[in-house]
Amino acid sequence: MHPATSILLDAIRFGAACIVFLSHITSREFNTVLPWVRWGHEAVVVFFVISGFVIAFVINTRENTAFHYATARLGRLYSVIIPSLALTVILDVAGRHLDPGWYTSIPNDQFVLRLAVNFFFLQQIWNLTVSPLSNGPFWSLSYEFWYYVIFGAWCFTKRSVRALSIAILCVIVGPRILSFLPLWLCGVAAYKIYSIVSINLRIQRAVFLASTLAIVGIGILGNPLTAPRVSFQLFFPDRYFHLAGMDIFIGDIPRLPEDFLLATFIAALIITSRSIDAWIPYEFQLIRGIKYCAGSTFTLYLFHAPLLYFFSAAFSLDSSSPNQIFMLGAMVFSLCLVFAYIGERQLSIYRKLISFLLRKLLEWISLVRSKL
Repeated sequence: MHPATSILLDAIRFGAACIVFLSHITSREFNTVLPWVRWGHEAVVVFFVISGFVIAFVINTRENTAFHYATARLGRLYSVIIPSLALTVILDVAGRHLDPGWYTSIPNDQFVLRLAVNFFFLQQIWNLTVSPLSNGPFWSLSYEFWYYVIFGAWCFTKRSVRALSIAILCVIVGPRILSFLPLWLCGVAAYKIYSIVSINLRIQRAVFLASTLAIVGIGILGNPLTAPRVSFQLFFPDRYFHLAGMDIFIGDIPRLPEDFLLATFIAALIITSRSIDAWIPYEFQLIRGIKYCAGSTFTLYLFHAPLLYFFSAAFSLDSSSPNQIFMLGAMVFSLCLVFAYIGERQLSIYRKLISFLLRKLLEWISLVRSKL
C-alpha cells in the first residue's frame, strides 16, 4: 500500500472514532450546553468503507488462506472485544453502585446472555438489537464480523459450494446486516480500482479535492438524499416491515441511499490518495502522531461509552458545566490511549492465541471425522 494511502486511512479512521466519541459525550445524556456532534452514524459508514478496502488489500497481499484470514480477523476483533467486555462489566457494576441514576436507560436484564450474544457477534441479526450493558457502539461489530465471514466465504470456499455457503450466511444474518453490505463492498471495489486502474495525476488530485469538498459539504449542509429518506420512513413509523404476519425490524435501512452516497465519496478519496504524496510531510511529528493514534482507534471506539458512564456516576457530572464535560472527555480519551496497550497494541498475542485455538479445533474435527 502506498505510504500516502496508509497515512490517509490512519487519519480518517482515527478521526471517525473521535467523531463517534464526541457524538456520545455531547449527547443529551452527558451534555446540556454544548452543541451536539451529530455525525456518529456517518463515522460508522466511513469505518465500513475503510474496512472493505483493508480486507481486500490483506487478502490480496498476505492473508491468502482461509486459516490465516480467520486467525488475523478474529485476532483483530477479539483483541478489543475481550478487554472491552471485561471492562464494561467491571465499570457498569461499580457505576451502578456509585450512582444508579446514570444507568436508568441502560439495559441490565439477562446480563450473561447479553454478553454472550455480543461475544459471538449475534447482537444485530434479524430483529435482535442487544447491547452489552452501557457499551452501545458494540452494535457495528456484528456487521463487521459477518462481512468478514461472507467475503471470506466468497474468497476461500470452492466454487461448487460458494453460492450455497453465502446463501446460508445471508439467511443467518438477516436483512439489516445485508442491506449495508454494499457500503462495505464499496471499499472492496475501491481497492480493486486502486490496485488495477492507472489514473492521470491531475485527474486524481481533482477527484480527491472534489470528494473532500463533497464530504465536508455533506457534514455541514446535510446529505441531499435526506428528504427522500424522511419520506420513506413515513411508511414505517414503527421501523418494522410487516410481511405475512412477520414483523421485520428495518433499523436504519431507510438511510442506505444517503449512506451509499457518502461511501462513494470516501471510496473516491481513498482511490486517489496517492496523488497527495507530495503534500505529506512524512518527517513531521503530526504524521507520526496520527500513525500512533491510529493504533488506538478500536479501543477509543469500544471503550469510551462505559468509561463515560462510570466517571459521570463516580464524579456526579454536572451536564450543564462545559468545564466538567471537557475534563470528562480528556480523561476518557487519555485512558483509551492507555487501554490500547492491553488490547489492539498486543495484536500479535491475540492472533497467536486464536491460531492455537483454531488449530486445536481443526485437529478435533479431523479426529471426529476419522472415527465416523
